Amino acid sequence: MARVTGLWVYQTLGKRPDPDAVAASAQRHGIQWITAQAIEGDDMLDRDWLRGMRKATAKRGMRLGVHGFVGRPRPQPIAEARAMVKAIDNADADFAIVNAEIQYEKSPRPDSKTFVREYRRLKPEFPSYFSSFGRPKFHPSLDFAAWANGDFDGMPQAYENLNAQALKPADCVKDWARFFPRGGLRPTLGCFAENGKGPLPVTRLVRSVQDVPGLRFNVFRHGTVKKAELEALHAIS
Repeated sequence: MARVTGLWVYQTLGKRPDPDAVAASAQRHGIQWITAQAIEGDDMLDRDWLRGMRKATAKRGMRLGVHGFVGRPRPQPIAEARAMVKAIDNADADFAIVNAEIQYEKSPRPDSKTFVREYRRLKPEFPSYFSSFGRPKFHPSLDFAAWANGDFDGMPQAYENLNAQALKPADCVKDWARFFPRGGLRPTLGCFAENGKGPLPVTRLVRSVQDVPGLRFNVFRHGTVKKAELEALHAIS
């Protein structure tokens, strides 16, 4: 079983990447699906680019997801849920990833439940993931249970590169399994540098996957992940 199968791709971080080049490179490294940035808050982004990603992945037999960071500049759960649904339809996506973090954590309203209720009214059975902080125990104000109860699978941001003590994938998976079925978890590896903290050594990156048996992983993100990292991750079985 391939262990690292997905790649996050953005259209607003730097020059918008060419869909065909992204898909070709990803496939060479064993990536089976791509998730393409589609919304920011309740704003739909470039529709033509999304359709280009659909075309590029379809001709290679790859799955395409759409994702977006909701809550910016403040949560608007109904509008954001509707924007995500439009993005799914525009891209003819196979699945969706909703990324909700500090804005939904700090909101005094039941915004997570409101988003989930509206989204599931429009897409009652569509395969969907919830992406957020790597350790729910450190973010008790975010309603992880609302997303799990709405039939979202969990996608922990297991960014060990940012916090080697707290965000090891094995610990993130254990924590998320309090809310989501473990078998449906798809941890995201951090292959980027931020705030003076660089990527993990490749040997440790590989080991972090091996420490979590039976689950598939994905990589954050295209544009920062290195060829050597993709090659090493592809070799894990």
